[in-house]
Amino acid sequence: MVPLIAAGIVAGASLAGGAYSAYKQGEAAEAELEARKEAANQLRKQGQITDNEYNAVINQINQYYAHRGSLGTQSDVNAYKQAIAGYNPEDYAADVGAFNYDKTKEDFINPYYSRIIGDTAQNIQHTAAGAGLGRGTGAALNIAKGTAEKSDELYRTAMQDFTQDRNFAYQQYQDAIKNNQDRLNALRSANEYKIGLQGNLASDFYATQDARMGDVMKAQQDRLNAQTAYGTAMAGLY
Repeated sequence: MVPLIAAGIVAGASLAGGAYSAYKQGEAAEAELEARKEAANQLRKQGQITDNEYNAVINQINQYYAHRGSLGTQSDVNAYKQAIAGYNPEDYAADVGAFNYDKTKEDFINPYYSRIIGDTAQNIQHTAAGAGLGRGTGAALNIAKGTAEKSDELYRTAMQDFTQDRNFAYQQYQDAIKNNQDRLNALRSANEYKIGLQGNLASDFYATQDARMGDVMKAQQDRLNAQTAYGTAMAGLY
């Protein structure tokens, strides 16, 4: 009987030891599970903090650019585009039409031309008569020559007056072109200066928008990195 009792005691002790070991293992597993749960809770809290920090950063970015803003606006960008699209160099080239002068030298013939020629013929005739030439061929030749010379003199005077008047009219035409071109040059300079200012405002607007977008993208990248780290840590717990 003794050996059997002893064997039973040994077997009981062995069973008790196994149960104890299993108990300890279960206790350890439960403790580990609780630890994992606690770690997961801490990670979730950290994730919430990360989300809150991201929202806070985005709010700060929005507030900063809402107060800082930019000198330029979208309206300036639109105005700049319209100004460039509407710029036409031909608008600043003077064009007063072709030179128009409708007078002729006949317009400058002495209005008393006929009477002057008649008086010249009479004077020559009187002079010839005083010299005893009468109405002969010599007197007629003198009259013809004298009236021709007077006529030529009158025409030369008319041509000079015609030329001077035409040159004066052409100078006025050139002055009008120059004055008009000077005015257009001034308008072009003013318009190009205005377009340049609009370009500066448009550039400032886009630079501010780019800076804001850069800040937002940086915050988003930081959040993505935090979320990736959070997901990796959570996956390692299970």
